Amino acid sequence: MTGHRRSRVLVRLLSLAALSASLVASAVELQGLKGFDDIFGRYAPAGDCKRQPQVLVDASGMTFFVAGKTEKVTNPENALQFNGPDYQGPDLWFFPFRLKDGYSILMTFNQAGKKGVLAIEPQDEGYPGGPALSPRNKALVSGSPYAKCK
Repeated sequence: MTGHRRSRVLVRLLSLAALSASLVASAVELQGLKGFDDIFGRYAPAGDCKRQPQVLVDASGMTFFVAGKTEKVTNPENALQFNGPDYQGPDLWFFPFRLKDGYSILMTFNQAGKKGVLAIEPQDEGYPGGPALSPRNKALVSGSPYAKCK
């Protein structure tokens, strides 16, 4: 392969890598959740509102009820293209808590196309060899999957 052609291939590969990274990292900070009315409601493990943790979603944002503490998030980030730019399904992805270099957990509403189901998974914490989940995030992940209260 000639030097010129090798350079073009390298440029293409770098461009594809940058595009892939930008698709995964494409998140937009919101001020409240107006316009996401379909996910409004109270979520609890398996939809049993006698159990905790719970997540309340409304136009003002998300309120987390964990171990007797309440925390309100009014500026979550919406991961717009988490499943690629052509995704047309009902799943919606949010990062409620930021880390210095990433996000602690990922919230997937309408998980696997099931309306009213919320999955909470570790994102940049809680993986083997990585930083541990905070107690709040560990409780939220352990309670998953959630469903709207019955």
